[in-house]
Amino acid sequence: MTPSTTARLIILNTCWAALVVWATVMGYTQFVFTHDISWLSYVISALLVVAVAAAFAGRVTFLPHVKLWFVMIGLIGNIAGFILALQGMSGGSLDSADGLIKLANALLDGMSVAFCSTLVGAIAALWTSTNAWLLGLAASE
Repeated sequence: MTPSTTARLIILNTCWAALVVWATVMGYTQFVFTHDISWLSYVISALLVVAVAAAFAGRVTFLPHVKLWFVMIGLIGNIAGFILALQGMSGGSLDSADGLIKLANALLDGMSVAFCSTLVGAIAALWTSTNAWLLGLAASE
């Protein structure tokens, strides 16, 4: 990897890191990690750190594949969230206020998992694909 490519990688990843810092200051990252009870957002984040470190180390052959992994893990979280939401719907009684509250809470917990893990997966895929693009890797490689 040439020094100019390394410099561009540093600039690109600094921009992405600044976006994460901004989201943290605004409270968005705390919301995502607090509400994703499946922990898939943590898995995606750990894999993203490994992928970015590998890009700096020059091990880039797997970058086009890892962005698909991020999307797939995010979609698995989406499905898991919908399953959690549907499970909660079967346990609530519509006859009482307590039953409705229990039903609404279960639905919101499931949707939190679904949307938070999908969001983290999509952001990680975009981050990785911009690194792959900068390194000249085609989307199909």
